[in-house]
Amino acid sequence: MNKTVTIINTKDRPTELAMLLQSLLTQTRQDFDILILDDASKIPIEQYHFLRCIITRLKQTDHKVFIKRTMYSEGVVKARQKIVDWARSMPFKWEYYLRLDDDVILEEDYYESLIDVIEDEGYDMASGVTIPMAQPTPKRSTKELHGVINRIILKEDGTYLWNGDDCGIEYEEAETLPAHHFRSCALYKAKIHDKVKYYPCPLSQKHGFREEQFFSYKLQQAGYTIGVDTGAITWHQMTPSGGERTNTNPANIQFNQEQLEAYTIMHKEELTKIFNSTGPRWNPTKLNLMKASNLTMKPK
Repeated sequence: MNKTVTIINTKDRPTELAMLLQSLLTQTRQDFDILILDDASKIPIEQYHFLRCIITRLKQTDHKVFIKRTMYSEGVVKARQKIVDWARSMPFKWEYYLRLDDDVILEEDYYESLIDVIEDEGYDMASGVTIPMAQPTPKRSTKELHGVINRIILKEDGTYLWNGDDCGIEYEEAETLPAHHFRSCALYKAKIHDKVKYYPCPLSQKHGFREEQFFSYKLQQAGYTIGVDTGAITWHQMTPSGGERTNTNPANIQFNQEQLEAYTIMHKEELTKIFNSTGPRWNPTKLNLMKASNLTMKPK
């Protein structure tokens, strides 16, 4: 049996999904199976000839591939929980879940790099960086991060002093750093779901985004750890999905910010202790905060 199951939620992105599946075919490690939850796409993915061909090829190379379609969409948070519940109900006992967005393309060593973060460096969850494909970013040095990536700093009242978003750019060095939350895609131990779920979540409406940050909080509260390999790269196509989950709509940005802060305020003592104990302590005289973070910008 393969060690890992790749879980992919998709909606109205057949071309992007095909590119993702093709990149899975080129991974340096191939010990994974695939579950795809089609979240009420306008056209079922199995009706696309090119997708059927790629899926057939994956099956020919010893991957189990399963596809399920929902009749109507309830939003990405519920969809993410549905695919996990589906995976856990199956007779296969996978050790890891590889959660992938449907509009990314993986570098060939992505999966292998994340396996190393867990098995060689002892983290429970491993993630990488997700770089905009159409607009690649200038490379940044990991030295600017001072030992923690996607760092969160809370004020005494539990609101954010800093909510780092460092995993959307490319880095000069390939280094594994502890993280306070991950970005989009991740490999993690299946046992995490013995204690932690995606749903319920304050962002459980159709237009919520950044639900992975709530998942990051909850898994750390349950005692698990997150590591990010800055050399593990996915290329992000950033394709709109049915008009949902836009992070350019001021009302959506405001809603997400309010929900994130409501949670950190409620759990401020526990989360402050977790964030302060992860990696080097924050020194305001040395840490150069990256002001272009889309998680800290509030709509005007």
